[in-house]
Amino acid sequence: MPGLARNSSTIFASAALFCLWGLSRPAAAWAVQSHGGAEGLVAHQLGHILFFIGMIGLLVNQHYRQLRGPGWRHFKLFLRLILLWNIQAFSGHWMHESVAADKFITINGRTVAFQITSLFDLLFYITRLDHLVLVPAFIFLFMAIKRWQETP
Repeated sequence: MPGLARNSSTIFASAALFCLWGLSRPAAAWAVQSHGGAEGLVAHQLGHILFFIGMIGLLVNQHYRQLRGPGWRHFKLFLRLILLWNIQAFSGHWMHESVAADKFITINGRTVAFQITSLFDLLFYITRLDHLVLVPAFIFLFMAIKRWQETP
């Protein structure tokens, strides 16, 4: 079996070199990526729906199991904020399909501003501020984990 070990080492070394080569050639990594076509949007929206259902399941489970004590109140707040974020993100993706392209102000190919001229535009803009819901949600999650960690 010595030949097998040598072949495994060669394969591992080749794979490691290939991975290092790939990591040394980075491409642009944008924070927001389009999914391409209607199929991508539908799949993404289905992901939001499934995530929403999962969070509802956790909330219901927490209610019926009557989980109380340190951390559980913070975890419940986390779940509620995640539900709100899912509604906000789902709505924003859906509304984006109806926003006129000329509402976005671009300079050198980059979007730098958005014109708000109607209530629809304002609501769409609010959906883009999802970090105002998501950041507090994760703060509550970390607070819950910290409390659970401190509890014997």
